[in-house]
Amino acid sequence: MARVAKAVATFLCVVMAGVALAQDTARYRVDVTFNWTAADDLDAHWSRLIAFAHSSRYSLFRDGETASSGLALVATNGRVSVLEAELAEGRRRGRVGEHVVLPGVASPGAFSFELMLDETLSRVSFATMLAPSPDWFSGASGVQLRAEDIWRDQVTVVLWPWDAGADSGPNYTGPNVETQPRQSVRLLTHPDFLTADGLAPIGQASFTRLP
Repeated sequence: MARVAKAVATFLCVVMAGVALAQDTARYRVDVTFNWTAADDLDAHWSRLIAFAHSSRYSLFRDGETASSGLALVATNGRVSVLEAELAEGRRRGRVGEHVVLPGVASPGAFSFELMLDETLSRVSFATMLAPSPDWFSGASGVQLRAEDIWRDQVTVVLWPWDAGADSGPNYTGPNVETQPRQSVRLLTHPDFLTADGLAPIGQASFTRLP
């Protein structure tokens, strides 16, 4: 009888450990949709999109802060290699998890990808350049998908146009004019994005927890 009780207890421990493990990790599908259309340029497109999971100790961008070299290069010419190197350093410090890079798409257009998260790397960020602009980009920074130890089933965020502060080109198709010293990241209030009601969002991202 004692052996049976011990076996049952062991089985329950294994089951509970499996439940805890399942709760500590989650996989999400992220669907990104951009609806912006250039009025006079048929070549409007979004560069490669780079996305990754990370902790609260890593930030891709914040309004009023200076862009990293990696983000600045994504925003000015769509290059992701330097940002990938920054993510590798963040991963070494335990602040960054899985990352993906997707091919660019026309605008309007859409991206879709999946990421695995865990209880310490429970945020998602991504960025893509609006090309061929000076340094305009869009994305999301630090979307929290775990609250009070519970994974959120569905999260939707609005996407805005941003200026990386690295290029002072006057308009969407204008020449590149490197900004020195580099300015801070800020919402893009260029006339191309303003309406009678003010700055308009240019898309949205939906985060869906997978079974």
